[in-house]
Amino acid sequence: MKLTRFRSRNSARAITVLAAVAVASLFAVGAAGSASAAPLSTKSNKTIVNYVALGDSYSSGLGLKNFTGPAGCARSSNNYANHIANSLKLKLTDVTCDGAAADNIWKTPETLAGGSTVPIQTSALSASTDLVTITVGGNGLKFTDIAAVCAAKSPTGPLVLPPLSAFSNCQSYFAFAHTNFANVVNFSVIPDLRATYAAIKAAAPNAKVFVLGFPTIAPSAPTPTCFSPITTANSYPFTTSDTPFLHGVETLFANAIKTEATNAGFTYVPTFEQSSDDSLCVRHPYVNGVNATLAPTGVPVIDPASLHLNYKGMDFMADTAQPLIAAALGR
Repeated sequence: MKLTRFRSRNSARAITVLAAVAVASLFAVGAAGSASAAPLSTKSNKTIVNYVALGDSYSSGLGLKNFTGPAGCARSSNNYANHIANSLKLKLTDVTCDGAAADNIWKTPETLAGGSTVPIQTSALSASTDLVTITVGGNGLKFTDIAAVCAAKSPTGPLVLPPLSAFSNCQSYFAFAHTNFANVVNFSVIPDLRATYAAIKAAAPNAKVFVLGFPTIAPSAPTPTCFSPITTANSYPFTTSDTPFLHGVETLFANAIKTEATNAGFTYVPTFEQSSDDSLCVRHPYVNGVNATLAPTGVPVIDPASLHLNYKGMDFMADTAQPLIAAALGR
């Protein structure tokens, strides 16, 4: 996922728009529950199962190492697709890519740093594709920019970003900006997901498709030791009052992913609630905390791998999806 640096010369209006979409994306993570998947009755005995992995940086493994594929895609050989393919002995085609928005899956080639492009990801699909996995939905909404927008100086605020320092927390800022995250999900996220899932179904009509959500980032309630300043390694720089608010936005997006995946006839892999005990407020979370430095202007400069899956989290994603996939393949 691409990270936009905030600069103090930005207008208040630009900050408002970017901040609004940032929160929706970052805290729009998967929901619990999964649709059942019938075994591949005609394919379960095949020696070769053709598996194509689609998605953004949560699929590619931006927070990990051992990158392969196009420079700029941050496609790790340790991502969940590789775990699943190796365990179940599947023939993997991995086209996941950091920065991929929903449109990049099926309509618009993704432009990488340096100006090169990669094809739409559904170009890897065909009638011979047996299995597809995907995690996508937030990049068009400036996913990790939440770290710069909502970072606070203490558990009670104020916000770190100089143009927003008059606000004690993100919730009060978004109320002032008249930002309705239900509308963001309903009128932006859901149409994107619906179009993406339809394109996958059309390009791979014989495939079983598994939609993995995102892990929990903000818990439903903070612990007394949850907060840490943004300049701390792997920090959680969000206020006590913002924590349940942000978790609520996560839940909105979680429900959208689950509903749209189920309506498309896909299997939803319940990564959100199943990771509720492993948020950034626990000792060993599934995602990297916020890693940042402060520019002389006071603007946070965020490491792009912040708030992305770490090795433990990527193992969790694979371990949650693999039994469902194995059952669908009759293995």
